[in-house]
Amino acid sequence: MSQSEQPEIVTFVASPPAGTVGSTDNLFIDDALQTLSSKTIPGNRIVRAASVRDVDLELGKILSNHAPVPVRLQIVGHSLSGVLSLGASWIPAADMVAKAFRYPYYVVDTNPASLGLLAKYAGKISEVMLVGCNVGSASSFGYAINGRTLTYTLAELLRCLVRGADDIVSPDEFDESGWYQPGARHRRPKGWRWAMAMPPAWTDPGVDPLPGPRANVEKSFEIRSITRSLLPGTTTTEPIALHPAIRLTCQYVVTDKPQSALPEISVETDQGPAHLLCGGRYLRWMDTDYVVEQLPAALMVQLSSTQTSGDTSIQQTSLAG
Repeated sequence: MSQSEQPEIVTFVASPPAGTVGSTDNLFIDDALQTLSSKTIPGNRIVRAASVRDVDLELGKILSNHAPVPVRLQIVGHSLSGVLSLGASWIPAADMVAKAFRYPYYVVDTNPASLGLLAKYAGKISEVMLVGCNVGSASSFGYAINGRTLTYTLAELLRCLVRGADDIVSPDEFDESGWYQPGARHRRPKGWRWAMAMPPAWTDPGVDPLPGPRANVEKSFEIRSITRSLLPGTTTTEPIALHPAIRLTCQYVVTDKPQSALPEISVETDQGPAHLLCGGRYLRWMDTDYVVEQLPAALMVQLSSTQTSGDTSIQQTSLAG
């Protein structure tokens, strides 16, 4: 492979698994592809991938033993902290646990068997960017694996800089080369830089932009039950009642509405259904999003215990973005 034939960037964009039945439209994915295709980026090879195995096969074609220089790798899909969805976004809820986290692995997470498919590319990739809402975030609703864990694992595995989005992701947030570049009002991606004979170093250059003016209100919700969760490992059909109910008070209304984020936790409150999204940073009630300064400890404990006990009272749907 000559220098001119090898791309500088390889961008994988989530796609439906082979044999998917019904509509495969997906607003975030479709708009991100439109943004990428609208740019003149000969050095950025854009590939659809439904699984980690698909990523492996395509990288194997590009990164031969004679590849002249390492490439930058970017993966785009819906996500939650610590898990980036590829084909899982199109898998029906009833089949999610049985299919998404097994070979050929329709999500990118810290599963050793899944990551083993990518281990052979260590040294052939100079940088990895995970592009999905809050995929690199430290927030995780009490789930053991968060975005910092995922990016650290990949940095150790691939021996390079690995970062993930730490905010909502808009489908137009790509620079002229097609590389993820969040807007001025969004937090920068964060992650880990690999170093020879040393642990990876946390990389968080610069200062996050200060939030713009936010309407100061006080809205209180009594969370009475958890009705649905997108966290990995949760399945089933009945809501979890909270006794006693958990009081959540929000002080501000969100000024930059997270259009592309899907709810990670759905709850029933004293004022009707609501949703927690973006790693618990926002609560969506009716048509308004509120800033959550800190999730109540009781809710974190409840979500954590649900994960570790294998509770079957929450139905898992397709992963968020």
